[in-house]
Amino acid sequence: MRKYLSIANVIGAAILILGLVTYIAVRNPRSLSVVNSPGRQVQDVGPHEVKLRLYFAKPDGKAFLVEKRQVLLNEGESVYQRALDELVKGPKSSGEPIVPAGAKTPTVYVSGDTAYVDLPAEYLKLGYGTTGETILIYGIANTILDQGPLEEVWFTVAGKPAATLGHLSLEQPIRRRK
Repeated sequence: MRKYLSIANVIGAAILILGLVTYIAVRNPRSLSVVNSPGRQVQDVGPHEVKLRLYFAKPDGKAFLVEKRQVLLNEGESVYQRALDELVKGPKSSGEPIVPAGAKTPTVYVSGDTAYVDLPAEYLKLGYGTTGETILIYGIANTILDQGPLEEVWFTVAGKPAATLGHLSLEQPIRRRK
């Protein structure tokens, strides 16, 4: 019995317990919780023209090409949702689309200074690889953040929290560049 109560074992057990307590205290609780959509989309008032900044891929697929597009928002239409609708339509200039043709448009919900983008389940099966997934997620996030005073974008898939989109972690929001 004395072999198990040596000073080295007691210190080791104390360090293990301290590490476990620290891990529990600092882990990301948001990644383990259910994200409830705010239940509404932000809507602008009355028909008016807006200039959207849409992020498409450059022809080499490794960086962004920003396309400015003037659109007419209808009464009650969300500028954020319209920006994603236009992004899914693809570029009108020399950029490359970041969403495959025929894919469904993600849905955007806004609460405070945070946007929640719900990706359709089919986005899990795109098979883009790390670079393609990064261009897709950051292209969507940058497009949304450039439309208004939002500070961050969280992603869900089919209404549920998702740890990854293939190779890319979705456990943290994409924040506005300072």
